[in-house]
Amino acid sequence: MCKENAGGTPGRDVPGGQARYFQYRIGVVPEWCRFAHIRHSGTGLRFQSWCDQMFRAVEVEDCAAPNGVVAGLPDAVAECTDCFVRFAFRQSPGSTSGEEQGLIPARIDTPGQMTSAMQILQRELRDEVGRLPHGEIDPGRLGKLAAEAEQFSRALRRFGWLASCGR
Repeated sequence: MCKENAGGTPGRDVPGGQARYFQYRIGVVPEWCRFAHIRHSGTGLRFQSWCDQMFRAVEVEDCAAPNGVVAGLPDAVAECTDCFVRFAFRQSPGSTSGEEQGLIPARIDTPGQMTSAMQILQRELRDEVGRLPHGEIDPGRLGKLAAEAEQFSRALRRFGWLASCGR
């Protein structure tokens, strides 16, 4: 899968189902947070990748496919595996195979995303701390909170590993 430089908005879709790769511009996020994503949908100033992340067009640039070379485009830093798998199997962003989507994303690539996830989990835990002393114990709600905490835990380990590798 490769793309040709058609100019215009980074990550713009290409007719025929070819992938359009884009990545954060140098300096927008730490280098280890830069991945080559595949555009799924969106218009103008914001669009969504196949891995379910939203991007602002001013923060990203088109790039060649990972391990590919396209004249006039920068090389991809590293492939977003989630985008590649979902694009290959055409699994739309946001689909969770029948499961309810949680508040914490499975993939957290930037310090800003990690900060946001931490604040979400902190808020959810604080809400539960206010309910428990009053006997408001809902096993379904606690199960969802546990699933969120587990999702966050996996994302935090991955984020820490990426940062420690300087990737």
